[in-house]
Amino acid sequence: MDLATNRALQISSLGLLLIGALWAAGCGKDYPACDADEDCHQGEFCVNNLCQQCRTDQDCGAGKRCEAGACNAIPGYCTSASDCPEGQVCENNMCVNSASAVAPPKIDPVSSGGCALDPVYFEYDSATLDQSSRDKLATAAACIKTRGLKAVHLTGLTDPRGTEEYNLALGDRRAQAAKKYLEGLSPDASMSASSMGEELATGSDEATWGRDRRVDFQER
Repeated sequence: MDLATNRALQISSLGLLLIGALWAAGCGKDYPACDADEDCHQGEFCVNNLCQQCRTDQDCGAGKRCEAGACNAIPGYCTSASDCPEGQVCENNMCVNSASAVAPPKIDPVSSGGCALDPVYFEYDSATLDQSSRDKLATAAACIKTRGLKAVHLTGLTDPRGTEEYNLALGDRRAQAAKKYLEGLSPDASMSASSMGEELATGSDEATWGRDRRVDFQER
C-alpha cells in the first residue's frame, strides 16, 4: 500500500469516527431530560429523569429552600436586623416584630385561684424547648401543685406553613416535648397530649405566626 492510499484510509477512518460521534450526540436526551447528574448542567441534579436545581433544602444556599426542584428564597429570611423592615428584628434567621421577640402574646390561659397554665411557644419548625419554655413549664408545674390538679391535657399547634400531615406531626412533637418535661416536674398529675396542627392558626405573616406555634393546656 503506497503512502497516498494509507493517508486516504486514515482520513476516511477519522471521518467515520467523527460522524459516529455526532450521530451519538444527536441521539442523546434533550435537556432537561436526563439519566444521571452528568447529563445536567454543572450544579444541577437528575431527579425523576429531569435536570433540577435541587433535591433537598441542603442543595440550596442560605436563605433558600427546595420547592418543586427549584431553590426559592425563604420569605422573611435574615442574617441581621439590617435585613428586616423597620420595627422588626432578626431572630433565628427570621424577621419578627421586636415586641413579639421579647414577649409572645398570651392566648386564653387556663387560670383559676391566682395562677395560670400559660401557653408554651416554639420557634419556627421546631419542637425544642428553649429556656423561656422550660421556665413557663416550671411555673405551670407549680400552679398544678397549688391548685391540686389531677389531670392536664396538652395540645400542640403550628402556624399554617407546611402540609397538613407535617403540621399534625410537628404539633404532636411539641405537645410530647412539653408533656415529658412537665411530667418530670409534676409526677402526681396525669398528663395526656394530642395535636391540632394548623387547624387553629390565625396568623398571616411572621409577625403573627409566632402566636400559632404553641402548646395549650386544658384541665381534665
